[in-house]
Amino acid sequence: MRDTGTKVSRRGGRGPKIERIADRYGITGLGDELVDAWLGEGREQRSLRELEGDVNRRVIQAALDEAGAHVLDGEVDNFYRLLTSDDVTAGSRTEARNTLREKGVDVDQLEADIISYQSVYNYLKRHRNVERKSSDDDQTAAESGLNTIRKLRSRLRTVTIDVIDRLVKAEEVVIGAYEVEVDIRVTCTDCETRMTPAALLSSGHCNCDHAVDE
Repeated sequence: MRDTGTKVSRRGGRGPKIERIADRYGITGLGDELVDAWLGEGREQRSLRELEGDVNRRVIQAALDEAGAHVLDGEVDNFYRLLTSDDVTAGSRTEARNTLREKGVDVDQLEADIISYQSVYNYLKRHRNVERKSSDDDQTAAESGLNTIRKLRSRLRTVTIDVIDRLVKAEEVVIGAYEVEVDIRVTCTDCETRMTPAALLSSGHCNCDHAVDE
């Protein structure tokens, strides 16, 4: 159900992130498009995760267009994957960032403007007061927490690369081709179960909790 009386502020620097980046990159009607796509008005319903990807690809394309850069079919999708996927190596991400810089893109600004699943959720639910029938893509507390952990891990990896690169240029550190991996593990000191945050949030318990349930 759409709240047609809701007005969203578009003043510079204020309002939800989605509105701010729409203004920054000149993506007109973005908010209304998200509402229609999530509700499925005149089109197939899109999930929150699909909308996250849709917006980020448009932002990357807009940044490239603003820089006057020519890109081939599929390059925007690839840049999006390289900048955000947890499966991408640090070296590949650095190469993608350098390529974007060579094309004239302000990479730091672009990465700051990339939205999360939570941004879409907050925008639709809190700023547009949009509701639809219960669906599988409504965000759970576990999904929200895991998304936060992934973003922080990606940010830590990026910061680490930037620090090492600066030290190499200053000739304070000598290293060949390198990669940075951020490995997070959660350990229960009672049962000594050690797992990734994703495994913990997926299962909902460690081994000692599991033993009690059985």
